[in-house]
Amino acid sequence: MKVGMLLRGTYPEDIRVRKEAAALREAGHEVYLLCLAGEGTEPAAVDGVAIERIDWDGYSVATRAVNRASYLFGSFDAIWFRRARRFASVHDIDVLHVHDLPLVRTGLRVARSLGDVSVVADLHENYPAAMAQYRSERSLFERLQGRLLRPISRIERAEREAVGQADALVTVVEEARDHYITDCDGDPDRVHVVSNTVDLDRIETMDHTPVPDDVPDGFVVSYVGAFGPHRGLETLIRALPETPPEVSLLLVGAGSPESDRRLRQLAESEGVADRVTFTGWVDFADVPRYIAASDLATVPHRETGHTATTVPHKLFQYMALETPVLVTDVGPLGRIVRETESGVVVPPENPTATAARISELVGRDLTHYGESGRRAVEGEYGWARDAERLRRVYDDLTTR
Repeated sequence: MKVGMLLRGTYPEDIRVRKEAAALREAGHEVYLLCLAGEGTEPAAVDGVAIERIDWDGYSVATRAVNRASYLFGSFDAIWFRRARRFASVHDIDVLHVHDLPLVRTGLRVARSLGDVSVVADLHENYPAAMAQYRSERSLFERLQGRLLRPISRIERAEREAVGQADALVTVVEEARDHYITDCDGDPDRVHVVSNTVDLDRIETMDHTPVPDDVPDGFVVSYVGAFGPHRGLETLIRALPETPPEVSLLLVGAGSPESDRRLRQLAESEGVADRVTFTGWVDFADVPRYIAASDLATVPHRETGHTATTVPHKLFQYMALETPVLVTDVGPLGRIVRETESGVVVPPENPTATAARISELVGRDLTHYGESGRRAVEGEYGWARDAERLRRVYDDLTTR
């Protein structure tokens, strides 16, 4: 079967897309990818996946403006439609595998225009809830602009259309599957879970040597990833003054200049600036080194419609590296950590409870949490299991 993936992003930076492409190739499928161009020279193939790239700068300002209006008001991207239709025709694509909601309506129209082409909608996140969350974190002007130009109700209609018309839908956790079945009237037989688990083979090839120059002494509590209000990093900083003095916070990653500034100011106002280390953005290849240097790794999400229906890749990275975890009791986070006994669970946005739990762990042997997490990603929560689930989705398409 010839699979054409559509990705409204750059490649090979997207870890999930790379894993899925490899899993499908291992099953004997041919995989092609249409994505956005990044900066500089980029390969025409990665790991056997032939790649075509859309260079947005190659289009006139007027063309892009008209295209933007079409997308805002109709969730339809004319430039992507033309390129994807040609892409699918040239490669004689059997299945369009569309990553994330913004391109699904376009992908469905491409498939209808060509006839016998199936569509797999790969919804990495609850997109309407995610947009509502991101907008709530922006300025009043930006919130009003979003409400006027692309209200959440319009995005929800596009979501229901994707769920109803795609030949198969792939999502990341059972909570998201329930959302698509219950809230979007999805067919249970067509909604599948392929989670954001880690490829252990790839993790094992990466350098796990701790990074002593960037990591403080004492009991190190870390967070890896992007910054932003819904991530809950404010809770960690506010909890720090109530923990023993040997506890330090290691924030690996970055956000917008505004979010970085806000977190640094909060650390100053809480009197713990000397106990919080900001590394800035680091290469993905270096992430295991920071996790290995940590005593406790965290996912302190606030509770929103988005965080309740998704799970970040970082949780499984922590578990794969046998690092005990602390997560908030939000959606799949608390469920998975309790089920796997890989760490501890605290209420969201509760600095006092978070501080108390961290304080209890200082000085204790936490090896059992790390070992339990590792066993989980070698079994139920490993990419080998999810890759097989993805291959079964494609097996089902061939029998219809």
